[in-house]
Amino acid sequence: MRFNSKANKHISKLVTEEGMEIEEESEILSAASSFFQNLFKSKGVADPGKVLDGIERTIMQEDNEFLLAPYREEEIQIASKGMGPTKAPRPNGFPILFYQRYWHIVGRDVTKFCLGLLNENQDFGDFNSTDIVLIPKVPKPTHLVNFKPISLCSVIYKVVAKTIANRLQKIIDKCIDKVQSAFVPGRLITDNVLLAYEIFHTINQKRSGKKGDMAVKLDMSKAYDRVEWGFIEEVMTKMGFACVVSYAVNINGRRGNLFQPSRGLRQGDPLSPFLFLICSEGLSSLMRTAKRQGLIKGAKASRQGPSISHLLFADDCILFGEASHK
Repeated sequence: MRFNSKANKHISKLVTEEGMEIEEESEILSAASSFFQNLFKSKGVADPGKVLDGIERTIMQEDNEFLLAPYREEEIQIASKGMGPTKAPRPNGFPILFYQRYWHIVGRDVTKFCLGLLNENQDFGDFNSTDIVLIPKVPKPTHLVNFKPISLCSVIYKVVAKTIANRLQKIIDKCIDKVQSAFVPGRLITDNVLLAYEIFHTINQKRSGKKGDMAVKLDMSKAYDRVEWGFIEEVMTKMGFACVVSYAVNINGRRGNLFQPSRGLRQGDPLSPFLFLICSEGLSSLMRTAKRQGLIKGAKASRQGPSISHLLFADDCILFGEASHK
């Protein structure tokens, strides 16, 4: 895929997965729509038994009562005020700044509609449709995999999602392992950065002993688009939680056909970071189980310190273990 020099974001050529070069704008839009329709299509959930075995019930009845209590007008207002005013709007062109500035005019109608969605299971309708715009992840990208799909959700949907996220944020620390330092109130991502640095320093300074340590960095950013909704539901159920979206790809200002996804989390959705944390608990569960069974030992920042098997930084992960052939 290449960009027109006059418009840095204009896609003028696409190389498909089959190696075909296409330049016709309608064909580029069709190919991009097909790519993301396949990306966000469920491939089925494998048996999650081993993952679920290491997850304990951490969400209690009082937590669910708090989460499921009827939403109030002030929660809608707090959510709308807490959103970035100039975030990219949907095709109607109205960013959240418009709603924030003219809340005295539109606030009553917005609040009534959002409470209808939250408390009365009112249908979202077109407010739940999402435009996907592509942000380059590398200079001069050549394929669709080198773009990050950012979801342009409607303001109404974002207000609803932000309202739910504000509640979830208050109990999320109960079910997320301490090795995850991002998006959880009271935790700083720099804590894990410093801890990882100390472990690397210890590994580099080690001069004695027959056994060494190793570290493996994993980039889980692509997993964001492949999260199976069924898996999240099973993990949330095991944690104790009491438990329809449509997309359209936007290429060069043109929208493709709507399609219904069945997996993936929306980049730009206020709820997505918390859902990804819940999903990544599956990895933490496997690591805890393996450590308990003696399959991995982790590494220490000091002789008397705890053994660390892995650290999570939002969608990045570092695994620590004993350096051996096994």
